[in-house]
Amino acid sequence: MAEKERFTDNQDGTITDSKTGLMWMKEDAWQKEAKWYTWDEAAELASYFNDIKFAEFQDWRLPTEEEIQSLYHEEASNQDKYGKEMHLPEAFPSGGLATVWLKGESGHEGTLFDFKNGEFRPLYKSKSGRMTVRLVRGEMLK
Repeated sequence: MAEKERFTDNQDGTITDSKTGLMWMKEDAWQKEAKWYTWDEAAELASYFNDIKFAEFQDWRLPTEEEIQSLYHEEASNQDKYGKEMHLPEAFPSGGLATVWLKGESGHEGTLFDFKNGEFRPLYKSKSGRMTVRLVRGEMLK
């Protein structure tokens, strides 16, 4: 499926992925708020967007490993905020961050996904650094 057929810009700050059935925020949190996030701050941001009913929905959340990996494609070329290549479809605007927080379990370790190389890695949830989140809603199609 071609990218143009797969991703629909809903013209409300969201993109729908017809392959997975998921709706993504078009911009990551860095692009929306111009700040980096710890895991807890990313989770709080999801609550905030639910409270304001972003795009008329109240079920925004951090993505799972399977969900975020569905956006990664080695042949996709997009630019992060530093002008470096990352492998996020061009349906999403350039200028975001490559490392995003994922839905976490309990404990102190969170999980990051890196759009530069497609790798998952653990990181202490309170660590900030250069992390963002791209919120999602819906259920993945089976």
